[in-house]
Amino acid sequence: MKTFMCGAILSVFCAVASAQAQSTATQDNSSFEMPAVDWLLVQSAPQASFDGKTLTLKGINPKIVMFADRPDRMTGSVDSQSFVDNWNKGKDSMEKDPPNATLSTIADGKEVLSVVELTSPKLEGDTLSYSVRLLQGTPPNEGTMATLFIDWWTGPRGGICRHNAWGNVYCVPSYGRYPNPAYYN
Repeated sequence: MKTFMCGAILSVFCAVASAQAQSTATQDNSSFEMPAVDWLLVQSAPQASFDGKTLTLKGINPKIVMFADRPDRMTGSVDSQSFVDNWNKGKDSMEKDPPNATLSTIADGKEVLSVVELTSPKLEGDTLSYSVRLLQGTPPNEGTMATLFIDWWTGPRGGICRHNAWGNVYCVPSYGRYPNPAYYN
């Protein structure tokens, strides 16, 4: 009898918890306007080169991962072409306040880290190049498995964010392409 009662209580508890979780996930699944936050960006490419003034990423991923941890934990992505096209747009543009970035790459079998300031991006096909000013270390002339961590991008004003079932937020900048969040609800 005790086993039956414990099982019944556990079943009721699980049913209530499950219903509550489904209700919360459904409530939070509506889209909302992307807030202005300081995004961190990650670009990756299988090859990188540096000629003393220009950093070139060859085979660049067409999507740039973006994430923020304040005021909320959010993730998102922006396509590389839109990122470059909008480099000089807005009062907080990267052209006006060039970002710092850390480049991690492999050269001669060893990880090489360097910190640079990025300016003047150019995207041609899957090759992205930046003019750079060295801040710390020196990128290798040739490297593989390149990852560029870009600091503090306020991002475009506007875009769509959505909560997922786990309470995380995923955002996509609009660059004027989307009418408004109500369109997606």
